[in-house]
Amino acid sequence: METNNLELVSTVFKYNAWAFDQVWVCVDQLTDEQFCLESGYSLGSVRNQYLHVVSTTMRWIQRLQGLSLTPHLCYEDYPTILSVKATWTNFLEEARMYVTRLDEQQLLEIVNWELASRNLRSQNRRYEILLHLLNHSTDHRAQILAILHYSFHVKTIEQDLILYLSSGQNNGQVCLPK
Repeated sequence: METNNLELVSTVFKYNAWAFDQVWVCVDQLTDEQFCLESGYSLGSVRNQYLHVVSTTMRWIQRLQGLSLTPHLCYEDYPTILSVKATWTNFLEEARMYVTRLDEQQLLEIVNWELASRNLRSQNRRYEILLHLLNHSTDHRAQILAILHYSFHVKTIEQDLILYLSSGQNNGQVCLPK
């Protein structure tokens, strides 16, 4: 059976949500203070990593829809794990709704885009941009796991796509020892 772009994007989107669910289990071992603590690595804190993924992904989805971009989220507006989780949950639902409304033809459409802050303009197929967003999320998930491990000595998880695929898409977690 040939996999189309819609199946691919849908599978990888579900994997991304699954993998972040696994990371939340690790994050839940932190206090709110630790969650917001500047680590000196990448975007600073675990909180900032999550909010960056939400903010940038939603702005890309707005680009894909031809909408005006909302401002990036302000990290300081989210002082607790619960406040970020609530925003994360809403974000996942909005992103899921967007992805599930797409058809194969829309995924193949060329989208012109711009990152003014980087003086960058280009065009890509919609599915390529969505795959970029999922890859971007994987990068930041790995950064979160590194902060959790090195700054807080929290047990972390494996996030490999093959683990998701072999799990039958269940929510079983695979934890590594400290």
